[in-house]
Amino acid sequence: MKTHWQKFKKDPLYLIRYFGTSLLIGIAVVLLQAYLIEDWSSYQSLSIDWRGFLLLPIGLVIGVAIPALMHNCVHGNLRKRILNNIAGELAGIYILLGMAAFELNHRMHHVYADTELDPHNPEGKKFFFFFFANNFGGTKPVLTKYLQFHGDTKKNRARFSLIVLLHFLNVPVRLMFWYFLLGPSLFLTFFVPSYLFHMFVFAHINYYTHETNEEGKSVVFNFDSNLYYRFVNRFGSGVYFHANHHRNPNHYNPMKGASTSWLFR
Repeated sequence: MKTHWQKFKKDPLYLIRYFGTSLLIGIAVVLLQAYLIEDWSSYQSLSIDWRGFLLLPIGLVIGVAIPALMHNCVHGNLRKRILNNIAGELAGIYILLGMAAFELNHRMHHVYADTELDPHNPEGKKFFFFFFANNFGGTKPVLTKYLQFHGDTKKNRARFSLIVLLHFLNVPVRLMFWYFLLGPSLFLTFFVPSYLFHMFVFAHINYYTHETNEEGKSVVFNFDSNLYYRFVNRFGSGVYFHANHHRNPNHYNPMKGASTSWLFR
């Protein structure tokens, strides 16, 4: 079974079909949710039941665990390929991104770490700016590779603009899915804090575990020195052991190394 990267490299229309199909499925699901709602009055108010914040610890764990699962799925770190695809796409519902988007960005991060072709390059950026660029940017390096693979033509630039549009249109549809599923109160007190924590952790890892030394070479670090790092490593499959991960991306938990499990590598 070909990876998303292999399909992206071979077929200039692949991502249009991928994000377009995802968008149509998402809209169909949201319309079904809307049809099944009997009491719309509860969805028209943003009143908050503060008891929802009692679930915040679970939300923080989810905000680490599900993106870590997606990360491992793009590396094929579940031993059955089909499980990587299924679990990765399900995790993408929470992350608000399709697995293909994550895979392309992350593959380029590994191959071109801390260069202009790295979608998560922190060099020369303040963390506040990087936080948004890391979570909502990254299309320019992918465009560069797209044009290298398929030719720098007006048609291909227009195609890529459509790819980006379809990609980002999936985000509000997936947000609507969670809004209808959880209701306004839990959406605001549970999902939003959980998702913001995911965004912070993802940006923090890519920003602080990388450094360009005086010789211009990329240096990657492992972190496990305080309660925050230990919490994220515990529930996020060792994601702050980033140097270990770059040395061997096919360990499900780079903090522990190779696994003997029937499920994880």
